[in-house]
Amino acid sequence: MTTNGLTRKEFLTSLILSAAAPASVGAALQDPSQQPQSDITLDDLKAVERVVGISFTDEERQQILRNVQGFKRGYESVRGLNIPNSQPPAVTFRPMGRQPEESKSVSVQHRDIPGIAKPTSSDDLAFMTVAELSQLVKQKKLSPVELTDLALSRLDAYGTKLLNVVTVTRETALAQAKQAEKEIMSGEYRGPLHGIPYALKDLFAVRGYPTTWGSGPHKEQVFDYDCAVFEKLTAAGAVCCAKTSMGSLAQGDVWYAGRTKNPWNPEQGSSGSSAGSSSCMAAGLVPFTIGTETQGSIVSPSARCRVTGLRPTFGRVSRFGAMALSWSMDKVGPICRTAEDCMLVLAAIQGSDTRDPGTLDRPLHWSAAVDVSTMNIGVLQTGQTPVDYDAEGEFDDSIKLLKSLGAKPKSVRFSQMPAGVSIDLAVESAAAFDDFTRGDAIDGLTNSSWPQTFRSHRYVTAVEYLQALRARTEVMRMFDEELADFDVIVAPGTGSFLLLNTNRTGHPQVYVPNGTEANGNGRGFSLFGRLFEEATICRVAWRMQQETGYYKLRPDLSKV
Repeated sequence: MTTNGLTRKEFLTSLILSAAAPASVGAALQDPSQQPQSDITLDDLKAVERVVGISFTDEERQQILRNVQGFKRGYESVRGLNIPNSQPPAVTFRPMGRQPEESKSVSVQHRDIPGIAKPTSSDDLAFMTVAELSQLVKQKKLSPVELTDLALSRLDAYGTKLLNVVTVTRETALAQAKQAEKEIMSGEYRGPLHGIPYALKDLFAVRGYPTTWGSGPHKEQVFDYDCAVFEKLTAAGAVCCAKTSMGSLAQGDVWYAGRTKNPWNPEQGSSGSSAGSSSCMAAGLVPFTIGTETQGSIVSPSARCRVTGLRPTFGRVSRFGAMALSWSMDKVGPICRTAEDCMLVLAAIQGSDTRDPGTLDRPLHWSAAVDVSTMNIGVLQTGQTPVDYDAEGEFDDSIKLLKSLGAKPKSVRFSQMPAGVSIDLAVESAAAFDDFTRGDAIDGLTNSSWPQTFRSHRYVTAVEYLQALRARTEVMRMFDEELADFDVIVAPGTGSFLLLNTNRTGHPQVYVPNGTEANGNGRGFSLFGRLFEEATICRVAWRMQQETGYYKLRPDLSKV
């Protein structure tokens, strides 16, 4: 095994030496003659104090000056390791709150669709759900090779127009499709994803193909290993057809080739950073896609492109082989046509992985059946007055639908997260891209605010970062307390401030498109649930989608 050019032995040796460096500095502090030469002065300490918002006396500054002067040596020893983006810190984040006991138990009830027939139109076939397509494949009414050929032709036809595809993995797709067809014809059916095409966000490593991270300076980057999600989907028999566009280094919808477009309105960007994954889904280029979210990157583009996006519980899916932005917040999840499809995909990619210390084994059991009348459903109260369930408005349509299904929703308040907690993401991203930031390559990252973010958060002290993490523990405790006995929380659009809160508590969220606003934009709602209870929120979401049928609508691709 090598790590950024170093063998594992060399890397570990470097770690030992770097760990020893601060101790050497500490010993040298006992002997003034051995102090490192430094131009750091008392005035420099005063300047730092102004940035941090603290104040010491001159006497106190004099006492600590030698220590501060010695810190640089330790910093430089660690920087000399050239630690790769993939290396996680020694401290692993764990979501706190009520959750199931550890278990590897997984079951998926694959819903039968009586009398399902293969459409005569290729467009109709392209917009079928995973659940529908898998029935056709299982019953040998549809060939995985034919379905893959359709996906590849649509990726070719619309990928460049929508700027939502980076690389078409044609060779891999055709080989996997032929293998799937051979297995299915011989009676070796692996499950609902067998022979189903998909696309991966281009921050996931697939051996031999570019993994560009949407960044010009990284567009020639190729890894010699596969990410965990690709491995899991390959084991499930799915067919990898493409790597989709993403905002540069997982921010926004602008990448080095331009802005990924929303198929419903090509004049509009698809939002980000899982921009291409959502755009591909909306345009019917593949039956499902994989995205990632750190702070809205699945939910936001799903809302813009009017598709269903599931952000699972932190630790549910391995991030091995994926670009790291925030080790305590990055999450991997499916973007699909329906919540049912999301669960079929999640069941295939979930599970612990020793290569990702943040992963956990928790049970996952999916069946579509649900009785919402027996559930304790809360509705997020964002204003001062309780929710009016009989009011007329976009979000109220969703509440009325729940009531028509027998639900008895209750208004519930949640505490908003203190503003200072949000430095966690920026500090971790600055650490993840520290080598990049200190080098010249970052000047090639255009149309991005990351350079400013990475540089500015160099001025956040370790103490303030840890204080923010301690405050985050309080946010987790408070959210679990306020969630109380609710099975599901319903919120308008992308979830208001709960989107930010739950990306830090680690709780799951599913976005459901549910109509069109007066200005022509899509609209929808979000469902939040308890830790590792993705199945619960997706059952409710799918029940509502069956009532509205909104997921069956398609954009007019003649305008693209």
